[in-house]
Amino acid sequence: YLVKAAGKNANLLMNIGPQPNGELPATAVEHLKQVGEWMAQYGETIYGTRGGDVAPHTWGVSTRKGDRLFIHILNLQDDALYIPLKAKVKKAMQFISKNPLSFKQEKDGILIKLPQVPDDIDYVIELNIK
Repeated sequence: YLVKAAGKNANLLMNIGPQPNGELPATAVEHLKQVGEWMAQYGETIYGTRGGDVAPHTWGVSTRKGDRLFIHILNLQDDALYIPLKAKVKKAMQFISKNPLSFKQEKDGILIKLPQVPDDIDYVIELNIK
């Protein structure tokens, strides 16, 4: 939900409130911990970004910060992804490992070859664009 909200220029309201005794429910605390752990790794792709140049698709969303475009793949059943993008791409890499990804720039987009079908909850690709 957080990634989809960021990719759509929205905010995420988690709707967590205290119980009558003033404490947060244990389930809510666990979810907040999980979000915090994820943000420790991927926060750069969310904090200070706006919805990216690529409109939301069934495979995921994009966020952008300066000349960095983050492609958040949430549901892809292939080892390649075509992204409709007019901008020129200088470099494509997997966000966490920084491993370069093979890509082919085309007139109306970019075709990115992935090492395998993504099975992460959010497989993030970083594109450096002009």
